[in-house]
Amino acid sequence: MTATGGKGDVGFEAAWDTGDDAAGEGARAAPGAGYPDLPTTAYLVLGVLIVTDESLTAGEIKVRSQHTVGHFYWAPAVSHIRRELARLIEHGMAAERTIHVGRRKMTVYESTARGERALRAWAEALPGDEPVMTKHPLMLKIWLAGDTEPARVLEAIDRYLDTVQKSIDELQWAQSRGRELGLLDDPRSRYPQAVTMYTLRSLYAEMANIRQLRDDIDWNMGDAYQKYADHPKTSVRRRVRPEPGTEPAEDG
Repeated sequence: MTATGGKGDVGFEAAWDTGDDAAGEGARAAPGAGYPDLPTTAYLVLGVLIVTDESLTAGEIKVRSQHTVGHFYWAPAVSHIRRELARLIEHGMAAERTIHVGRRKMTVYESTARGERALRAWAEALPGDEPVMTKHPLMLKIWLAGDTEPARVLEAIDRYLDTVQKSIDELQWAQSRGRELGLLDDPRSRYPQAVTMYTLRSLYAEMANIRQLRDDIDWNMGDAYQKYADHPKTSVRRRVRPEPGTEPAEDG
């Protein structure tokens, strides 16, 4: 059985959704007073420039976002980042300059004072009563699995567990690297650091939850029970209850 979507049949072998449709240009949040109504991704790009406090190429912004916001929101493609940078520059919220690295000429981008004020106003205007949205492609596919062989479902779960472990490893590496560079001591890293720890806890909790889901499927529908065919067993021997009216009389 396959789950059918708008782009055709998607089997368990398919890659997981990236979530791009939920975090693309159409996703917007309330702008701060006096600042343009830009897509959320524009503020994401601006935030990477401000939080890292670096001069970055579009490709470097992509890498930084993968190691930070990509773990809990989205890491846009380089082409998308370039579009958002053009918007930010148009509104005076970012600037570009050319540098030379050896014989290479590179365009790097930096935040501006106006951009920093705009991001602060945007973050403070973000509503706190947004509905909780959970998109879990694996859960959807399992929910629709129907008569799919349990072994195939378990294979999909194992691949997902590998993906979660990779995310944990990447985030732990980023933490170690930030500690090595002294970035975690910067007061401006307090909020990013708090979100990073939240993300790590979420990933570890996801790992434990999915492992239990895997066990539930394997033991109830898979071959786990048969793997223990030689496990010592005892029979169930119910006690014999006397027929009604034949019980011995109670003393007293």
